[in-house]
Amino acid sequence: MKTYPKYLDWVRYACAYLLLTYGFSKLAGVQFTLPTGVAKEPVGSLSGHDLTWYYYSYSPAYASILGLVQLAGGTMLLFRRTALLAALLMLPVVANIMMINVFFHIRVGAECMAAFLLGLLLVLLARDRNGFVTLFWANQASEEPQVRNLHWKTRTALVVIAALQIILGVFYARRR
Repeated sequence: MKTYPKYLDWVRYACAYLLLTYGFSKLAGVQFTLPTGVAKEPVGSLSGHDLTWYYYSYSPAYASILGLVQLAGGTMLLFRRTALLAALLMLPVVANIMMINVFFHIRVGAECMAAFLLGLLLVLLARDRNGFVTLFWANQASEEPQVRNLHWKTRTALVVIAALQIILGVFYARRR
């Protein structure tokens, strides 16, 4: 049995604090609310930050669900027994928040905080990286040679069909 380093407790608590803070702010209506002045502006004149808030403020249910997910993840991180599961579950959520912050030019402070939280989650997951490799990669069933060739053809056909669908979609969108 591995010993649990003391610094990981602090990492867990920092993650939990941030997730609980963001979760409560969404449930309280502090995040994903649109100032009335922005709502009256033409959409084409809005910044990426304002467009993002405009979009997310449309659905209070989405903000509530995301807030509840963050609260659940933050609560699970408070306990060693559920911390690994919480870190696994919160990793895609926080990675998505990070991408939204970067690609829609949300404030630099928000980008830094999301990057910090993402890094903390990765630190928590790094301790068990060998187990993840074993679980998701090494213990997977291998394919027989004849089946491998069949799957190769099927995979190629799926990629070609998806590419053609995208090309046709773009072609028809530009014609309109």
